[in-house]
Amino acid sequence: MEKTHWKKIVSDPNFIGEGDFQEGEEKVLTIDRVVAAETVVTAEGKSQKAVVHWREPGNKPMILNVARSKNIEKVAGSGYFEDWPGVQVQLYIEHGIKAFGEVVSAVRVRPFKPRVKAAATVPTCTDCGGEIAPAMGKTAAWLAAYTTKHYRVPLCAACAKKRKETAQNVKSEAPAEDPTPAAAKEEREALPWETNPDPEDHKTGTWAPGGSDDPEEVVL
Repeated sequence: MEKTHWKKIVSDPNFIGEGDFQEGEEKVLTIDRVVAAETVVTAEGKSQKAVVHWREPGNKPMILNVARSKNIEKVAGSGYFEDWPGVQVQLYIEHGIKAFGEVVSAVRVRPFKPRVKAAATVPTCTDCGGEIAPAMGKTAAWLAAYTTKHYRVPLCAACAKKRKETAQNVKSEAPAEDPTPAAAKEEREALPWETNPDPEDHKTGTWAPGGSDDPEEVVL
């Protein structure tokens, strides 16, 4: 079950922090751009900071400090901001950091290329075009996979329900099938030799109860 850390609500809502991670979670994100001097507002007030923005939607940007920048440089193989777009980094939470007379936790960057698989992007609903959100105790990714398997396209829970109801209505309105077994139907149908063949065929050997059209195969 996904939990909500108090820091996600109380801390700075504009930049990534401990509250944006589940317990033990590590995020693999792709750098979209680096703003070298972005105006940010922190507990210390308004200032200019270098900020990393991500390509993956729904992830808050990250303020750069010396430790984070050094590790991104190791991953990117370059210390220049212009070389960082497109580089994937692995973020995690480090606990027990001593800062300002307190022991705190902070977002860190692994000093190597990502070793955990990046989370797959959940597609949008084919029918309504909206986001596939978690429902019925299932994750969005699970719903997308399930509906793709059963309906051949990813659907949100509401659209999947509509499709199911439509299919049930169509089935209920369909004419009732003939309960007579297929074998009985075949017995009722005229057999090949019951179709009044030309009596002359028996003499010439061009027709036989076996239904062969090849005179050589006919046994009279």
